[in-house]
Amino acid sequence: MTQLDDKDQLLIASLRKNARASLVSLARDINLSRSATHDRIIRLEEKRVIRGYTVVLDEVAQSTKAVFFISIVNGDPNPLIAKKIVQLPGVMSSQCLSGEIDLLVHAACTDTTMLADLRDKISGLKGVSSVKTQLVLAENGL
Repeated sequence: MTQLDDKDQLLIASLRKNARASLVSLARDINLSRSATHDRIIRLEEKRVIRGYTVVLDEVAQSTKAVFFISIVNGDPNPLIAKKIVQLPGVMSSQCLSGEIDLLVHAACTDTTMLADLRDKISGLKGVSSVKTQLVLAENGL
C-alpha cells in the first residue's frame, strides 16, 4: 500500500472538492509551490492512487432515463456496435447479454426529445435490428 503524507492527504481532499482546480489553487491549499504540487499529482497518478478524474452530473439535468433493449442482426456480438453506442451522448452504460436481447443500454437525457434522438441514432446504426425502449419511472425502489 502506498504511504500518503499529510500534503498528499490535503491534495487529495482538494481534488475531491474540485478536480478541475488549477495548480496554483491546489498549491495554495496545501502550502507548496506550483511545481512541487504538480510533481505530487504526477507521482500519485503513477502510483495509481489517483486513477482518473470524472464529471458528476446534476440528477435534475439528466432526469429522463430509459433502458434500451437492443437486438443485433443475426445476434452477431459485434464489439464495434457496442463501442459506437457507448460513445453516444446520453448513454450511461452498456452490457452484452445472452438470449434474445444482445445489448442492454442505460441512458440519461435532459428530456424526451434528446431521448428520442438517441433512440433514432441507435436504431440507425448498421447491424442493429431492433430497439425496444422502457422509460425509468423510479430508482432504488418505488
